[in-house]
Amino acid sequence: MIPPPSFFPTLLTFHIFPFHAPITLYILDAPFGRFASKTSNLNVNGNIAWAIAELVSPITFATTLLVNPHPALNYPSRVLAGLYFAHYAHRAIISPLVLSPKRSPLHVLVALAMGLFNLFNGYLTAMGLAFYPPQEEVDWKFWLGVGGWAIGFLGNVHHDEVLNDLRRRPTERLVISHLPEDDDPKSGRYKIPRGGLYRYVSFPNYLCEWLEWTSFALAATSSSTALLSLPSLTTLRLQAGLRSSIVKLVARIWWPPYLLHPTWMFVLAEITSMLPRALRGHGWYKEKFANYPKERKAVIPGLL
Repeated sequence: MIPPPSFFPTLLTFHIFPFHAPITLYILDAPFGRFASKTSNLNVNGNIAWAIAELVSPITFATTLLVNPHPALNYPSRVLAGLYFAHYAHRAIISPLVLSPKRSPLHVLVALAMGLFNLFNGYLTAMGLAFYPPQEEVDWKFWLGVGGWAIGFLGNVHHDEVLNDLRRRPTERLVISHLPEDDDPKSGRYKIPRGGLYRYVSFPNYLCEWLEWTSFALAATSSSTALLSLPSLTTLRLQAGLRSSIVKLVARIWWPPYLLHPTWMFVLAEITSMLPRALRGHGWYKEKFANYPKERKAVIPGLL
């Protein structure tokens, strides 16, 4: 059984997404959070828009499996599907609608871009787990990936809550206590986050999320079955029925075989999306706070 005809063009189109990284690193900031314009007429409620945009991913994942004929998910794919839904239950519902204080407004174009990214991700990940699953008999590499996912997920949740605590009233804080010396009048409502991996980097929530999804991809491709069944780029071009000249160009460039599996493509797309923001955000912290810890890096301890 082969994936539906839409799978291959969608996969290759998603390969174009990481090429935006130089733009968001050197030219412009995505207008949300600390970089949001407070006066734009295109701003929408940050909490609600975030929830709706993130819900696109699990809804697309579930709908894809419901409407497309596919092999039954084997045991390891069902485990990974459960982890996928657990992540988005927190990210799309619990975090923005239950735990998070009022967020900065979200520009409608950012919300639409998030929704489009999640549309690709939900569809491709569902198809990947259905048509290119790890083997039924799982081994230690699969469970190592699951364990890494759990560590990354919990680390991401914890460090997000550190940030949320800085915007909560003292009696409502869940993780840390605000330090008075961070009350720089120029910083507005922003404070220096502390605790956990914030000792080493400005964006440990990003680092933990990268660990989470890298581990997920390792588990999804823990056996050779998931990779050997992937088509070559030559076969992919023929099966895709490609029309877009840009997609054709991408398909003719040598590309690491692992990135033909949707779970690894998701890792690349996520890192290239979040790394420019981490670097710019780290620079913003250093500019805004005279007492910002000099030993901190942006997102990778001791390196970057």
